[in-house]
Amino acid sequence: MLIPSTVMTILTHTNNMKIRIENIECRFAQNQYEFVRWYPNKYFGTKAQLIADGYELHNIHDDNFILTKGNHTIHDSCFQSPESCFTIATIVYDKNEHCTEIKSVGSRLLDLTKKERMYFFEVYHYADKQIKKENKNKNND
Repeated sequence: MLIPSTVMTILTHTNNMKIRIENIECRFAQNQYEFVRWYPNKYFGTKAQLIADGYELHNIHDDNFILTKGNHTIHDSCFQSPESCFTIATIVYDKNEHCTEIKSVGSRLLDLTKKERMYFFEVYHYADKQIKKENKNKNND
């Protein structure tokens, strides 16, 4: 293993696998496994400052709100987490070939830094094993 274990998180439960090394994660979401890249959320903790800078607060329903300034709108969900992420690839199990297949979202996989690509393949290594194990267990049931 290339990655120190202090930066790796592995949680596995049927259809709830989550493997993360640094800012690269494989998880089960939206009814599929996906690889995501995490990055700092620039809006986290900035609501009061944005209002002070001239953004207007609009309550839309229940406890939800948006901030607007000119043509720029920020939904309240943008303030809830210190990190945001985007999907870089999906991974599916091919039951006929008994293997996993990766589909990149555009060039996002190629756009990773060298270090992020190293993390990606380490996460992929663990995800591949876990997905094969889960599907083997399904076939034995």
